[in-house]
Amino acid sequence: MPQELSRDRQLQDPLVVGVRVFSLLLYIFWLVPASLVPIPLQAESPPSDTIAHFHDTQALDEAKTLLEHHQEDDALRVLEEILNRSSDPSIMAQAYFLQAAVFRAKGEDHRAAIVLEQLLEEFPTTSIADEARLMLGGLYTTLAHPSKAEAVLRATIELTRDPHTRQEALRLLRDLYDRTGQYTLAIKTALAELDQIPESERRDILDYIHVLILQRMDESALNELLDQFPQQFPGDLALIRLIELHTARDDEVLAERDIRAFLHRFPQHPYAQTAVALLQAFMSKIRAHQQVVAAVFPFSGRLQSVGTEALNGVRLAIDDARTRLGPKAIGLVVKDSAMPATQLRYEVSQMLQEFEPVAVIGPLLSQEVRQLAHLPDEAQVPFLTPTATLTNVRQFGRFWFSTALTAELEIQTIVKYAMHERGYTRFCILHPQTSHGRLLSRLFQRMVQQLGGEIIAVESYRRGTTDVSAQVKRIQHRDLDLYGQWLPREVDHAEGTPLVYTPGFDAVFLPGTPADVAFIAAQLAFYDVKVPLLGNNGWNHPDLLRWGRSSIEGSVFSDVLFLDSSDPTMQAFIQRYQARFGRPPSIFAAQAYDAMHIVLDTIQRGARTGLDVRNQLWSRHDLPTVNGLASFGDGGILSRQLVLIQVMNGQFQQIQ
Repeated sequence: MPQELSRDRQLQDPLVVGVRVFSLLLYIFWLVPASLVPIPLQAESPPSDTIAHFHDTQALDEAKTLLEHHQEDDALRVLEEILNRSSDPSIMAQAYFLQAAVFRAKGEDHRAAIVLEQLLEEFPTTSIADEARLMLGGLYTTLAHPSKAEAVLRATIELTRDPHTRQEALRLLRDLYDRTGQYTLAIKTALAELDQIPESERRDILDYIHVLILQRMDESALNELLDQFPQQFPGDLALIRLIELHTARDDEVLAERDIRAFLHRFPQHPYAQTAVALLQAFMSKIRAHQQVVAAVFPFSGRLQSVGTEALNGVRLAIDDARTRLGPKAIGLVVKDSAMPATQLRYEVSQMLQEFEPVAVIGPLLSQEVRQLAHLPDEAQVPFLTPTATLTNVRQFGRFWFSTALTAELEIQTIVKYAMHERGYTRFCILHPQTSHGRLLSRLFQRMVQQLGGEIIAVESYRRGTTDVSAQVKRIQHRDLDLYGQWLPREVDHAEGTPLVYTPGFDAVFLPGTPADVAFIAAQLAFYDVKVPLLGNNGWNHPDLLRWGRSSIEGSVFSDVLFLDSSDPTMQAFIQRYQARFGRPPSIFAAQAYDAMHIVLDTIQRGARTGLDVRNQLWSRHDLPTVNGLASFGDGGILSRQLVLIQVMNGQFQQIQ
């Protein structure tokens, strides 16, 4: 009983109860896994970078609003603060972009471009890269940096996957080409735009192309466009415009040429009927002249520029003759030779029957001469090729002639000058490994030997080579076996003076391009092959003077044409050509001019038929050319006096 009372008192004691409860809780905590013990909840704080991103985004929105309200300086202040504190690439890229937009709004395009350049350099893969490139392309265009604008806009077109961005980049690129007068590229870009938009939205771009061709492009630009689109739109529109221009100028030669080209390329075109009517009118005008001469040149394809130069020479000769013979004395009909061989022969035959010309100037290529073969003899009409370099055109018939510069005439001129005028007797040859280079070498050797001279060594080089040391050393060794010597650099020098190679020959014949000749001439000088160099007409280019410098001083070559000639006849031709066509003549223009000038001179002296012209060409020795009086040799090749040109004081000078 007392024990029970004692326990009851313990249970009533607060301290004892507290201890027991704590022990029980401790026991329960020990039994329960830690993961099941509840943890008091606390309020979570957002990460600091999230807060910064939120504030920066708000700041960007603020800058946009300031820009929209034309508060540019305040917008710049906000953007500078963002860039100073933020390290988030997306925020920084947007800030740069907005900064560029603000500078552009302030008219500070240069600063805007610098910011965009920095943006694209630091963040090239940003989601706003396309927008940045578009803005930068427009800025470069405004700042007159066309090459930079073109590069960045083309990069946008290549890199973007968004069709609208590509379309906008094409529009900006077209605007760039339009501003810089590159109309063919503008049209090509406009055509690329057409591929990006639906049919219903194409009208504006097509109208732009039409206006550009019909109102803004000159003859040169139209021809360039025609080269790019010879048988498709917008080449048809360019050719129509050329016909209109030439018709308005009453230029029957070019108008008739272009009409025939149009009918050949676009026979089913809606304009074809109009072209046929125009052609018939021009044909009637041509036949109304007292005499007709034909020209067969390439007016399309890869040789079009050569054909145009040749035609210009022919037209200048006719202009000169009309002042003497009258405006109705000579008519010219032209034929495009850029066609298959069978078709060319047929077309030329038709032309001979239709117009009955007293002579034909052309064709230009040796293979075309072979293709036409006996046609001139069959028609009894002389053909004069101004550029085919065949050594004997008479093999195809008695009515074939050539006013071209041949390798034989070129070599004959330079060798006779070297041996007769300069007294040279010993020569070395270093020629390119091409068929023409080998031909020049063989002709040079033969001519030197015929005149009693001696060839010491013959070597060759590959075009574009950067090392001919082996060839030069072989030339030295061969020469040392014959006439070359090792001599002291100074005669009275002390014993032990280094010996230098002294050539035993008089000159080196070095045909080739200006780049090859300039390089090889420097190597020859390096190896002490310090003798005059003799060249071919391929030297006749300012690049030789620019690259060759002192190593080609005193060198000599020959050519048909020298733009700085002191000869009054040649200079008169050059000046008339420059005034008529706005650029200096080429050798093709000069040789075609000579062919037509000679024919017209026979007409002035009474020739009325092709046979009359042929007989004068064959028998006369006073045929007028830009080089003076000349005659045709047994092979039908014009034997003319070439111009001898020497490099003196870093300039080309004619040898009198």
